[in-house]
Amino acid sequence: MLRKNKKLKGEDVHVTLPCELEEEILSRLPPLSLARFRSVCKQWNALCNENRFINNHFALARPQFIFITNSNIYSIEIIGLDGVDPTIKLRELPSSRTAYRELNLDYITITTCDGLLFCNYSDYPKVTALWNPWLKQVKWIECNDKYFDVSGVGYDNTRPEKVYKILGSFISSCKVEKVAIYECASHAFKSIDSFNEQCPLSQVKRFSVSLNGNLYWRTRIPHTLDFYIRSFDFSRDIFKHFCLLPCRENHFRDQLVLGVYKGDRLSLLKQCYVTRSVEIWVTKKKIDSNNNGTDEVVWIKLLTLPTSNLPNLYNKCYGISYFIYDKTTLIMCCGEDDGGTAFIYIVRRDLFKKIPIDSGVFRCCHCLYAPNFIPVPLDSDCKSNNFITFS
Repeated sequence: MLRKNKKLKGEDVHVTLPCELEEEILSRLPPLSLARFRSVCKQWNALCNENRFINNHFALARPQFIFITNSNIYSIEIIGLDGVDPTIKLRELPSSRTAYRELNLDYITITTCDGLLFCNYSDYPKVTALWNPWLKQVKWIECNDKYFDVSGVGYDNTRPEKVYKILGSFISSCKVEKVAIYECASHAFKSIDSFNEQCPLSQVKRFSVSLNGNLYWRTRIPHTLDFYIRSFDFSRDIFKHFCLLPCRENHFRDQLVLGVYKGDRLSLLKQCYVTRSVEIWVTKKKIDSNNNGTDEVVWIKLLTLPTSNLPNLYNKCYGISYFIYDKTTLIMCCGEDDGGTAFIYIVRRDLFKKIPIDSGVFRCCHCLYAPNFIPVPLDSDCKSNNFITFS
């Protein structure tokens, strides 16, 4: 237990901190420190297994980048954001090669879903992994006999326990895309009526973010310069028109990148192709499963960064991932146009910093991730070769 010493007439007096204060301190520790502290006493170890503590720790975690190269997987922590000279810490994830199958970065996408990493290997054989690198747990999901092309992952947010589902499609013998849901717990497929869909699932794979169990992605209104957000509701297994974006393209190479802000809101990064200036928009209120239409979603402009130092973000081969720190600072990961070095950019009005990640990396993929202790779900009838715990 956490104690502090007081000197009283030449003797040490041990004062025990209240349990609530102990929990508050532990919930703010970085994951590596917390993993070590679990072995201090049974009480702390039990606390780290409680859902309430796990969720509190996850909510307070500072985002990092997960960075996959041809040879390994890294976490990238941003250090010193409150100072004048922030930097990065590159950490190789232990035994991370276990999370690979046959590695081909041309066919790998990596995203997050409420604390779990979602790794999709879309070449043959098609496999998908739910992964928590800090707990060193990977669950493989294989749908080879169904030729199931995965687009995104979510869960039914109306249930007390998360039941993960995968959105994807089959290609029929007549070359027609058939949308379906795969439920991880029951290993069952369910066809989805998408007759009125105007956008292919490839857009979901490329442009979506996961928030509160649902997928959100931007798509264009036909024959206009306007965009809107579509969503897939995993509670009801339906596609929905969510809301209009707060801004439009001024140039066909302007970039509009959807993200998550503070863990419960959507964000939008817009870069003007001509000036390279950046606008950051965020939704005013939290996003939950009851948001159904344009009138319920209000956007506010959080930041404008009129900098020409940022690269043009159009058609980046590595993709773009970012987060906003303390309402003032943009932290972004992307690569150069020639497919060479990838960089972390840290930008606010009084600061611009460009930090190379690894000059030897030729290909990579990356995503934003909050370190956590959320266990990978293991259903009762899951075969041992589908779930790997590695040391």
